Amino acid sequence: MEIYLYGSCSSCKKADNALRDSGKPYVRRDFFKERFSAAELRSLLERAGLEVRGVLSTRSKAYTERRLAGMSLTDTQLLDLMVDEPTLLRRPIIIGGGKSIVGFNAAAIDDLIGRT
Repeated sequence: MEIYLYGSCSSCKKADNALRDSGKPYVRRDFFKERFSAAELRSLLERAGLEVRGVLSTRSKAYTERRLAGMSLTDTQLLDLMVDEPTLLRRPIIIGGGKSIVGFNAAAIDDLIGRT
């Protein structure tokens, strides 16, 4: 399993604790401390079967401040913005057992842990 998170985010901490408490091995990356390159983020989304727009945080302050709601941006442009401003990525992103979870969902995380 893999988890991509922001270490100061309460939902990310809950997800990280659930994975740790399961006793199963997993890879953890705080993408605010260890930023993604555009190639890494694209590869992660492809492996996870996720679309760029599916991980865009429309509730983030950066989304509002940059007035992204009314813009017609390509996936590449959005990806570049996410790399530049990680708050534009919904979190946590968890991958494992052939499934992906974006955002905190306790039931989905428990299901994922049970599958791996």
